[in-house]
Amino acid sequence: MSVIPDDHEDIPASDTAVEAGEGEPLFSLVAGEGNGFLLGVAAGDAAGGAFELGYSAVTEQVTVLSYQLIDHRHLDPTIVVRRIRELDGSEDEGNVYRSETPHFRSWLDRAAAGSAVPEEESSSDGIARSVALGVAFRNDPRALVDQAVSLGRLFHRDAGSVAAGVISAAAVAASCFGQTGRDLVIGVAEAVVPAIPEIVVEMTGAERLNNLEKEFSDLEDSVGVRTSQQAMALMGDGTGDPVQQAMAGVLLAAPMDEVYHSPVEQAALIGGSVLGAAVGAIVGARIGIRAWPWAFPNDTWFAEIGRRLVSGPNETRDLPIPYAVEQHLMSGSRPGFH
Repeated sequence: MSVIPDDHEDIPASDTAVEAGEGEPLFSLVAGEGNGFLLGVAAGDAAGGAFELGYSAVTEQVTVLSYQLIDHRHLDPTIVVRRIRELDGSEDEGNVYRSETPHFRSWLDRAAAGSAVPEEESSSDGIARSVALGVAFRNDPRALVDQAVSLGRLFHRDAGSVAAGVISAAAVAASCFGQTGRDLVIGVAEAVVPAIPEIVVEMTGAERLNNLEKEFSDLEDSVGVRTSQQAMALMGDGTGDPVQQAMAGVLLAAPMDEVYHSPVEQAALIGGSVLGAAVGAIVGARIGIRAWPWAFPNDTWFAEIGRRLVSGPNETRDLPIPYAVEQHLMSGSRPGFH
């Protein structure tokens, strides 16, 4: 089974769930085919609390990447570096990133010094950074993996850090078509495990992925976990491991939950704004454009970005400039959300 079900276009509205053997649905009704993902990112980022007045640099990066994907339908590494750096003030302006993670801040500083050298240490940043790829390439698992690996390599030299981003992007792609439960985990595994040889080329820490297939098998058996405490107990000593964090996020997002924001809150308790944003993307891709129970700025902007990434038009010239939006948010007469 692939990440994207071959017959997703033929799922009738009356069949809102196909029952698994244990009574858990394999699919929920498709809602917007992923267009709510960026609302989920911002909601999860805000829940993680990296920036006290709303979303942080985690969401800002995803927004910039989403603009490029809308315009070009792929990521060009050179353009990615330039656009990411623009919000750091590369055009003789001020930095408008908020509450950057230490690894991202170090990468920006190296890029400003003349070379965007990937981070040597393991980092969970890619878990959230890659999520827009899951929506853009939801119909093309091969391109999804290729683009996620390419994006990961721009920022990381550690194989596990790159793999974590691929896991997250694959989970978002599956969620665009309503996959849930064990089926979600299996679909992600079938996209990620064959890509291990591609991920580890010229990477450090390649041995971290030696048992990834078994880890996915174990994860499948753990579906049903709904709290951060349960997920952390399964992670053991791996709470700082990017792959473990990504898999914990998939595990929390896998069940259908009537309280749709609960998995996002639980993920934020484990991995702060990064994991909260990633799980928010998975949940948001599944539920579509919907109000979240806590406030964060620019929600209508994020909803429109999600719509365009799913169904076009492939145009951002009539949308606000990301740098201008963030500058206004930080330096306006009343900074923050009102």
